[in-house]
Amino acid sequence: VDQFAEAGVEEVTLIGGESYLREDWDVILKALRDRGMRTSIATGGRGLTRERARRAKEAGVESVSVSIDGLEPAHDRLRAVRGSWRWALEALDTLRAEGIRITANTQVNRVNLPDLEALAELLIARGIKAWQVQITAALGRAADRPAMLLQPYDVLDLIPRLAALKLRCETAGVELSPGNNVGY
Repeated sequence: VDQFAEAGVEEVTLIGGESYLREDWDVILKALRDRGMRTSIATGGRGLTRERARRAKEAGVESVSVSIDGLEPAHDRLRAVRGSWRWALEALDTLRAEGIRITANTQVNRVNLPDLEALAELLIARGIKAWQVQITAALGRAADRPAMLLQPYDVLDLIPRLAALKLRCETAGVELSPGNNVGY
């Protein structure tokens, strides 16, 4: 933690699976906060209990981003775990109930592209404050499934839809941020 502070790090996000499964995750967050760094968590939501949400709040976490990659069929298919969509939505509700700023992130691909507008409405109704969307890269499981990746002609459909979604989100008080690979 001291090395981060000395290097001028201003913000740290705990990611990589479910960081709250590590016993001292909240101790790490608190130490970062005590050294003046903003903290957040990115999660899939699995196993995010009320107790863990309370510990995050007590450690000073500013926000938690829950990965939601489409409506239930698409999300569970992409995550290869039945029930993962339900866990993600429950995580949003649990975090919001603890007073933690909730956000969402979505990897856009050919599986969930049809879900974007309905997903936006669901996320708005759940009370998110920000939503980051990015194009799924050929990494991890996606590297072995090229048919799921967006093709250049799919991006011609995606960009105007994201522009319309940005306006819709603005009217709902949600900041939509396309990831840096949108348009690259």
